[in-house]
Amino acid sequence: MSSITYSERIKIETFCELGLSNIQMGVRLNRSPSTISYELSRFT
Repeated sequence: MSSITYSERIKIETFCELGLSNIQMGVRLNRSPSTISYELSRFT
């Protein structure tokens, strides 16, 4: 699978502010929840 893009990172930031779970973010971005979790641990 390809890397998370800058625009996806911005969306993840927005989704976090809205209180979405990793599962909900993954569904919206067509990514696995573990990918979201990994990105959050890298950049927070």
